[in-house]
Amino acid sequence: MSGEMDSIMLKQIAEIEKRDESQVMAELAGELIEDMIYTVETYDRRQKRKVRRVRLSWAGVKEVARSRGNIVLSEPVVTDLDSTIRIMVKATDLTRNFTVFGGCQQLRKMKINHVDPDTGEIAGYHLEDDAYCFQKGLSKCQRNALTLCIPADYAAKCIDRFLVATGKIKQLPQEARRTKAPARSQVKPLAEWDKVTAAMVPDYPHLEPVIWNLCKMQPDIMYRELGVTSRTDMTIPAWEAFLALKARFNPVDQSEKEE
Repeated sequence: MSGEMDSIMLKQIAEIEKRDESQVMAELAGELIEDMIYTVETYDRRQKRKVRRVRLSWAGVKEVARSRGNIVLSEPVVTDLDSTIRIMVKATDLTRNFTVFGGCQQLRKMKINHVDPDTGEIAGYHLEDDAYCFQKGLSKCQRNALTLCIPADYAAKCIDRFLVATGKIKQLPQEARRTKAPARSQVKPLAEWDKVTAAMVPDYPHLEPVIWNLCKMQPDIMYRELGVTSRTDMTIPAWEAFLALKARFNPVDQSEKEE
């Protein structure tokens, strides 16, 4: 399974790089880029299968970063290598006061496929010098840095907006988009808690659901559910259980008491 996941991830990266390079070349040709998003195949670890996911394109990353505002890029640091060029750039979010780095290693040569004129299938390929390797590498380097400045929830909202704009999903009514407040749990631990005694403290499996139910609540709600205003108003058995729990799980107090 690990090999399959690695293969899918490499295929996903290659697909992203190819699409973003196409956008870079289209920009150099003076075309108007409208594709802010596209779908790529990825591996869902939870569902344990391949799925198609929507992600921001290079143009989408720039647009979202602009809407985010106040993010500046430094001058690139370029290193010439034998078969590649390595580019690094720094992105600083001035509003939120943090800095990240993005990098890219771009091949100097590009792959040219040989297409069989009769079948239309790829019969082979050769490598040619890529005259635009720096522009491609710089754009992808900036993309990587800007992506780190965009929170996942903000990117998700922008992707939804782009999906609506392209007509791929319908905009939900305002009422439907509002998140309903979850109904308060009908947990009533007062009866259970009053049954807890000091002798039951070592019986953790019995106490676990009671403690778990109490942990779901804020202190003020917990006390109201217990029918009291503070822990000192608990019933005597419950208070003794509390003291037993404190003695069992707070060795500092216990050691101080022994001293």
